[in-house]
Amino acid sequence: MKDIFKYVVKEENLSKIFKILVSHPPLDAAKNLVLEIAEQMNDKDGNFIQQFQTTGFYPRLWEIFLFKFFKENGINIIEKYDRPDFHLEKDGVEFFVEASLSNEKENDKFSKEYIVEMLDKQDYNAQQEMTDYYVIRMGSVLFSKLNKEYWKLEWVKNKPIIIAITPAHHYLANFLPDAKVVEYLYGLEYESEEKPEGLFLKKINKIEVHKFGEKEIPSNFFAQPNAEHISAVIFTNNSDLHKFNRMGYQLGLTNNEIIMERAGLAFDETENSYSKEFTQSVIPGDFKEDWNESVSIFHNPNAMNPLDRNLFLNVRQVWIEEDGRLGGNIPKFFVFHSKTLPVCIKR
Repeated sequence: MKDIFKYVVKEENLSKIFKILVSHPPLDAAKNLVLEIAEQMNDKDGNFIQQFQTTGFYPRLWEIFLFKFFKENGINIIEKYDRPDFHLEKDGVEFFVEASLSNEKENDKFSKEYIVEMLDKQDYNAQQEMTDYYVIRMGSVLFSKLNKEYWKLEWVKNKPIIIAITPAHHYLANFLPDAKVVEYLYGLEYESEEKPEGLFLKKINKIEVHKFGEKEIPSNFFAQPNAEHISAVIFTNNSDLHKFNRMGYQLGLTNNEIIMERAGLAFDETENSYSKEFTQSVIPGDFKEDWNESVSIFHNPNAMNPLDRNLFLNVRQVWIEEDGRLGGNIPKFFVFHSKTLPVCIKR
């Protein structure tokens, strides 16, 4: 796709976040990287650019991220069918990925202003309510994809299907614990213990339901009717504009001089701690981050067509062991969430 930033709609119809990306100097590296990746992509639907510039900015940015993620993992993208979103092949294995996310809703209670006020007041009950809402929203995304019944399509039959999800439904969605996604997918709850040297897993409990207000959904998505057709779920909370900005700035994709600092929470094998705070300075030519960082693949223990664990390397993978306990692997450094501050000092 050429000229993804050339307006195809009237300026008054452009989304706010698109206009920020186009005009905000500290995001120049992100803009140039998005342009570079998009030029390698085809517009299967014919409306990619129009949606990217207006009401579908985040879903289309998520597809751009996934395209680059698959390419970096040596996966071939087959442009033959219009659904699901990605038809992929690696080492003779064909599989499909459907991309989705928890989009913003109009008049959502958890607006940016509400969240800032809640954090200022250190309102624990409101924070817990927001976390409960997070599980409901992510669960709704996954359940809606089941209703598509992609496994009935001739070209999909007997091949692994993956749902790729990312949270984008409010200001703080990327900072909520991905352990809640694990809870919903497997019906298992982490119980952690805080020690001076960090946060450690204490035990795992089984859970049956998730609640938010009067809404209630069953836990253990992988055990729900028809979920056996879903081989795995790809999840990351690290696919937003800050991700593209850091990756682009590492590559030197801007002439602007920028101070870019990052801080967050990560697993660090060298510190012998499940979670620790970290800080990084993002510097051109200093490649601290790649496209696999913060990506998790959750395997369905009930899958009719299991996903080969060797298709993706150096990502976090989670599965159920024969004894019913969680198993898997995790890179030596894995970011759970982070915040990035870019400041342009010279254009």
